[in-house]
Amino acid sequence: MEHQLEDDNNPLQIPPPAHAEEQFDEVAPRPANRILRDYARPDRFNCESSIRKPPVATNNFEIRTGLIQTIQQSCIFTGDLSEVPHSHLIDFLELVETTKYNGVPPEAIKLRLFPFSLKGEAKTWLRNLPQGSITT
Repeated sequence: MEHQLEDDNNPLQIPPPAHAEEQFDEVAPRPANRILRDYARPDRFNCESSIRKPPVATNNFEIRTGLIQTIQQSCIFTGDLSEVPHSHLIDFLELVETTKYNGVPPEAIKLRLFPFSLKGEAKTWLRNLPQGSITT
C-alpha cells in the first residue's frame, strides 16, 4: 500500500474531502442559474422562529440572563427516549411561573423562554416546525 504522508514541502498531506461542494448543496441547495450579482447578496434564509411570540406593550421588558441560565441548568429536554416530555413541561412551567414582569402577559414570557429549555434533537425539532406554528 503506497500512501505518502510526507514530502519535502508538506509534512502531512491530507486530501481535500471528496465532493465537499456537493455535500454542502445537499444541506443548503443553491439555485442552478446563479449569476455573479447573486453572490453579492445573502442567500434567502428563513430565520423566523416556529414560535409566534405575542407583542409586549412595555418598553423596558428584558428577560434576565440568570433566568435563562437557570432553565438551561435545571430543565433541559433533549428528546432522548428516556426523558418524559410532560415532566419537562411541568418543570419548565414551574420555574417560569415564578417570574412576573409588569405589563407582560405570562404567555409572552413562556413562549420566549421555551426554546432555551430544548437542546439536541428537541431543538432541531422545534427549528423544523413551520414558522409561527406554536402560539401557546
